[in-house]
Amino acid sequence: MVRKKVLTEDGSLTRFHPHYQEHYHSLSGARNEAIQRFVVPCRIIERAQLAGVVRILDVGFGLGVNVAVTLEEIHRQVPDARCEWVSLEKELLPLVDLQEHWGEGKVARDLTELVSKGSFDEEFWSGRILVGDARDSLRSLNGPFDAIYLDPFSPARNPEMWSVEVMRALWEVCEEGGILSTYSSAAKARLALMAAGWEIGLGPRVGRKSSGTVASRGSVDPPLMALEEKQRRSLERRLNEETGINGCDPPSPAAGINSP
Repeated sequence: MVRKKVLTEDGSLTRFHPHYQEHYHSLSGARNEAIQRFVVPCRIIERAQLAGVVRILDVGFGLGVNVAVTLEEIHRQVPDARCEWVSLEKELLPLVDLQEHWGEGKVARDLTELVSKGSFDEEFWSGRILVGDARDSLRSLNGPFDAIYLDPFSPARNPEMWSVEVMRALWEVCEEGGILSTYSSAAKARLALMAAGWEIGLGPRVGRKSSGTVASRGSVDPPLMALEEKQRRSLERRLNEETGINGCDPPSPAAGINSP
């Protein structure tokens, strides 16, 4: 299927997916979204500075913009740090189409090799792309990852990727104190995260989209930005109702909402 190119407000390109009927990125800017939605809330630069290495799981390689921008930011701000990257992707676009989204330079050349061979490894970063059903790919991952970019198409269009089972699988491969970030503020996504054991908080607002969601495995310092009290109480009530109705086990003690 042809994915029509669309110019975003920051001058970078995204595409429109004809099956899911959604754009791959915010129209306010594909590159801007990668930084504000993932690099910043997942504290990538801080982790790279502190540990010298950062391990990232990217759920939805898409056009490769998130990995391209992340690598550029790490190399620019912490040039001696190493990044270990794994992407999950249901169906890769042709390389010639993907290359239009990476610009020029070393990162673009590295990503060309990554997509062509499925893996890449050098001194400052390594990467793998696992193509297929992400739910199956998650079973083969060992982790742990410091950060998770949760970036599939929306819960309304791609509901299988927002289940409690997927969120629990992500929790299992996340480092204690690791952070997950996603653009979605849907109750379905937040409830699934909570039921799987994540602590959740308010993500950044990017462009005209509503604030997303951030989540951590265990507590983090500084703490996640708290949800509004009304949102928090509503989610807690729904979670209790749904776990009771479905006969599910309640979330682990670590699960819940970051409170003020």
